[in-house]
Amino acid sequence: MIIKGQIIRVFPKDTNTDEIIAGKYKYDELDIKKLASHAFESIDPDFYEDSQKIKKPIIVADSNFGCGSSREQAPLVIKACNVSCIIAESFARIFYRNCFNIGLPLIECRDISHKVHQGDELEVEVDLGIIRNITNSKEYKFKPIPKFMQDLLNAGGLMPYLNAKGGFSEQE
Repeated sequence: MIIKGQIIRVFPKDTNTDEIIAGKYKYDELDIKKLASHAFESIDPDFYEDSQKIKKPIIVADSNFGCGSSREQAPLVIKACNVSCIIAESFARIFYRNCFNIGLPLIECRDISHKVHQGDELEVEVDLGIIRNITNSKEYKFKPIPKFMQDLLNAGGLMPYLNAKGGFSEQE
């Protein structure tokens, strides 16, 4: 899997799920596309509008991206903003799993937030563990995503994966 896109933002350490989508919207709006218009609004009011102008936006972040509550709307609104992947130094574990469950690729890459800039064009080879910064011709290595997780991404998330495999059966 190869992901190409432009960095829309580089977020700081500990960007949390309340900053991704404020809890005040959680019960008032169920349409994820409409909810996406509020993505990051408390820390970056232009994020949604900018995400609509960039083809395949990529988010880059420092460590512990997606910390805080386990609300599933956080990765859903990011995906609804057409974000093609998120590259961070580390992710909160529940956020990490929620993203893979909906088919949103996450890449963990050491010190990435200090090596790239908003506007840089990137090419990510998921299976090889390589990020190429097309803008400055530099490469960064990361631990490749395990095959099973790549299979989830290729299927579009956990539910499409299970549906393609005929569901699941409980073991006795």
